[in-house]
Amino acid sequence: MHRSGLFGAFLGVIMLLGSCGGDATETKSAKPAKGSKPAPAETAAATPEPLRVSIFLEYSGGMKGFVPRGGAATPPTEFQQRIGALITETQVNGAVAERKYYLCENAAPRPVKFNELRDVVQGEVAQAALGTELPQMLEGILARPGATQEVSVVISDFIYGPARKSDFSQLPNLIRTSIAPVSQQQLAVAVFGEASKFYGTYHPAVKEPVQKRTLNGEKVPYYVWVIGPPTQVARYVGEVFRNAPAQQAYYGLKLPTPAFAPLLTKLTDSKLKPSGSVYAENGGLTLDVSDDPSEFTMGLNLAALPASMQQPAFLAQNLQVRLPNGQAGLVPNSVRKLSDDEQAGQPTLSPYSHVLRLKVSKLAAKNATLSLALPAPETPDWVAAWSTTNDNTPAPRTFGLDQLLSGVRLSYPSPLPPVFTAQLPLKNDK
Repeated sequence: MHRSGLFGAFLGVIMLLGSCGGDATETKSAKPAKGSKPAPAETAAATPEPLRVSIFLEYSGGMKGFVPRGGAATPPTEFQQRIGALITETQVNGAVAERKYYLCENAAPRPVKFNELRDVVQGEVAQAALGTELPQMLEGILARPGATQEVSVVISDFIYGPARKSDFSQLPNLIRTSIAPVSQQQLAVAVFGEASKFYGTYHPAVKEPVQKRTLNGEKVPYYVWVIGPPTQVARYVGEVFRNAPAQQAYYGLKLPTPAFAPLLTKLTDSKLKPSGSVYAENGGLTLDVSDDPSEFTMGLNLAALPASMQQPAFLAQNLQVRLPNGQAGLVPNSVRKLSDDEQAGQPTLSPYSHVLRLKVSKLAAKNATLSLALPAPETPDWVAAWSTTNDNTPAPRTFGLDQLLSGVRLSYPSPLPPVFTAQLPLKNDK
C-alpha cells in the first residue's frame, strides 16, 4: 500500500482592479476629439485578503529517502533545500497572516509546530509512518473546516499504490471525487514538479520485478500542489513560492480583470504613441480605419499572474484579441514587461506592469467591443513526459501522473474559462 503526493505552492500579487480608462485629451488623430472626454483612469490598489496557509507534508516510508539526516560533510538533497526554503518563507513572509503545519502520516493530517516540520525536512525523525493513499489524503485535507477559504500546500512524491489493485483503473475518478470541493467552490489547483536525490527505500507503485529498492542518490520526482481560491493561490505563488520549478500546471486560475487602459498621451517614448486616427471619447476609443489602420498601446497590470505567465513570449503566443464585425490583432513583438525605471520615470506607465500594441484594420459596425483575453492553459506537455506506466525502475517519472492530473482537469468545465478578459469599447468614426 502506498500513498499520495502532491506538491503545491504558488503565486499571487496585489491585483489592481480597473476598467479601461485613458487620458482625457486627444492624442495623435486625424480629427479633433469630440464629445465629452473621459476622466483619467484612477486605479487604486485593492487591499488583498490576508493569506491563510496550511502546509501538508506527507511523511511515509516512501518519502523518508528525500530527507536523510545529513551533516557538515553531507550536502542536503534538492528536496531538503527547496522544501526547507518554502516552509521557512511561509513562516516569515509578511503576506501570510496565518500559517499552520501538518504531517500526513496516516488517515488524518496531524497538526505540528513549524519547528517540528522543519526537523522532519532536516531528517531529524527516526521512524516514518506507513502513509495513507493519495485520494484519502486529499479528501482529508480538503474536508477540514475552512479548508476552501485558505491556501493548502500539499507536498508528496505523488506515488499512488492502492491496496486494491482494481483502483488503478479508476484513478482519474478517484482523484476527482477526493477533490470535490475544488469544483464545488471554484478553487484553483497549481501543480509543481521537481526531482531530488533519494537515499533509502524506494516504494514503486508497480511491484514487479521487485516490491522495493534501495537507492543511493538516484533522482526521483516529488510534487507540490497549491489549492485554494484563485486569487490567493496566485498570490501565494507570486509572493511566497519564489523560484518555482519550470514544471508547472494550473487549473481553475480565473482572476479579476486587471487594471488596463489605452495609452494615448503624455508618453515620452515615441514607439508607444498611437498612429492613425484614434482618440479617446466617452470611456472608449473612436477610430477611423477607412483609409489606414489605427494602432495604439495598451497598458495592463499583470502582476497578479504567475511569473511564468508574465513572460512576454508567453503572452504574445497566448493572448487572444477579438473584435466582432472588425479585424484587430497584436502587433508582432510588441508585448513588453515594463522595467522599474520606466514605471518610475513615466507617470502614465506607473499603474501597469506590461504594455502591448494593438492594430485595428477593419471596423464595420458603428459600435463594437474589442476583447483581450488570456485563455486558461490546458495540461502542459511536461506532464506526459513525467508520466509512466511502470515506475519499478526509478527515474524522473511518476506512475500514472497524467491520469492523476486528468482527474483534476475533469473537475473543471470544458473549455476552461479564461484567466482574465479585458474589454474596450470602440466607435467607428468612418
